[in-house]
Amino acid sequence: MTNKNLLSGRDKELQELAEQYEVAMSENKPFYQDADDLADLADWYGTKKNFDKAFEIAEYGLKLHPDNTGLLIEYAYLFLDSGKRAKAREIIENLPETYSAEAKVVRAHLLLSEGQLDDAEKLLDTIEDKEDLANVVDVSYMYLDMGYPDKALEWLEPVKKEYADEEAYIAVVADCYYGKGMTEEAIPMYNQLIDKNPYSASYWFGLARCYFEEHKFDQAIDACDYALVSDDEFADAYVMKGHCFYQLGNEEAALEYYQKAQQLHVLEPEFVYSFMGLCKISQGKWDEGYEQLEKAIQVNESEDASSPLLPNLYANAGLCLSKMGKKRKAHQYCKKAQKLEPKDPEAYLIEGRIYVEEGDYNKGIKQWAKALDCAPYADTWNEIGMHSLEIGYLDYAKVAFERVCELEPEFEGINERLTILYMTLHDKENFIKYNQKCVRPFDLKELKKMQALMESDNQEELATYMQDIIKALQ
Repeated sequence: MTNKNLLSGRDKELQELAEQYEVAMSENKPFYQDADDLADLADWYGTKKNFDKAFEIAEYGLKLHPDNTGLLIEYAYLFLDSGKRAKAREIIENLPETYSAEAKVVRAHLLLSEGQLDDAEKLLDTIEDKEDLANVVDVSYMYLDMGYPDKALEWLEPVKKEYADEEAYIAVVADCYYGKGMTEEAIPMYNQLIDKNPYSASYWFGLARCYFEEHKFDQAIDACDYALVSDDEFADAYVMKGHCFYQLGNEEAALEYYQKAQQLHVLEPEFVYSFMGLCKISQGKWDEGYEQLEKAIQVNESEDASSPLLPNLYANAGLCLSKMGKKRKAHQYCKKAQKLEPKDPEAYLIEGRIYVEEGDYNKGIKQWAKALDCAPYADTWNEIGMHSLEIGYLDYAKVAFERVCELEPEFEGINERLTILYMTLHDKENFIKYNQKCVRPFDLKELKKMQALMESDNQEELATYMQDIIKALQ
């Protein structure tokens, strides 16, 4: 729970209000509050991604205060956030008051969700007090939520002198900078906010997001920890910690935090199944990987609309099945993936690998050619090279990685990959050429170990060692 003793101001009031509400409901007692407090409480639950409770509060409030505009607006936002645009439109079009700034902002939000930017801007231009801080913040966050940080800054810039020291103003500007990828500018603003309110989970999380984008994963984890000191149910912080640990190569810790986020209803179970399955694949635990991916497939297949995750799930499950010796079903899964998303290279890349491992090189290369038709980029060639490397098809790995180098000479890690390959292929000239280009050229100890493996017959162990080196260098 939120550590109430660390909160101040409205945050503390809402935490106390939430506790009072839950006690009243558990004891089946009446809970009367004014409409504004109930609208704020519904929003509070919504920001915590507890949408069931947020809807419950909004509907409870509307029973006490029928046709209250503030509650109806919050109710509409909850439907918008849940992707139920038709229901949100019904509420917005029947608001009893349509001329308030709040009513115009929620209507503009709906218009933007329908791609009607010009109409939204015209509507917002009719707001009378464009310099009121509450109006500026509401409009700015509306634009930011809909992916228009530049439009948000257009509202913020004219009132900068007046509100530059206001916490609400600094917060929305910091979030806009983050939205524009301007982490260098956002970080000092989040630190300024933390100085003002050191126990705000959202400010610490804002700082964590910036550090994550700058690949400062340890600092991002620290910032998430501070967010969780204030609110141990701040689910986004658990997701972010999961992402950080995954980037640091600690898949076990990543899974732990993803599961905590799942318990708080931020991540769907199929995400965790998918992540666990892909982790098992990376460890070569094909049976366990397939078991988890099949769970994710079953959940996604049960949805009314075809999930965009299914093609990737089918393809990777196909790889597992191939490793388990179930070749026919493996190809069936790859074909399912290709049928669902014929322009996605992933299923062609994986089926190409399966064919090559089966010894059918022509079919494998044809599948990789299809992947390149879908995405004729360095990334695709790199994937082909990595698949070839993992299965010991070193001559084709060389072709693929050289093509990456031609398309993008500065492609991350390409010099390291080519260095490893050319040493393995006993090509001293090219080995020296690419080793000199590495960010961290190989030292004598690494070279001796690789040489010993090359002199043995264990190509699988060699390939594994090469992959480990690549991961370390990345």
